[in-house]
Amino acid sequence: MRNLIVVEDIEEMRRRQGIEDIELQEEIRGLKLGDFVKLTFLTRVASYAGETLPVRITRIQGSLFSGELAARPTFNGLSKLRVGSPVRFTSAHIHSVPKRQAKT
Repeated sequence: MRNLIVVEDIEEMRRRQGIEDIELQEEIRGLKLGDFVKLTFLTRVASYAGETLPVRITRIQGSLFSGELAARPTFNGLSKLRVGSPVRFTSAHIHSVPKRQAKT
């Protein structure tokens, strides 16, 4: 059996819990190419809750995004993922938007 890796649908999870994150929705609407988002990657391993990793956005088409993984996962079940691995996701998958660093 292949070790399937998926990106968690955070929006659906929050909806089931009755959570509406207006601030996150506003941050998502303001995303631009080169910005980073955090996505939670899951596998079929039942005891594994997932790993949240940064992804740099390389393409935006409405609520569809493409990006590149920006950090290496620590969980062995995600070992196929490498820094630079392509990732396709929607706004529903975005866990959070890291605060932008001030340019010095």
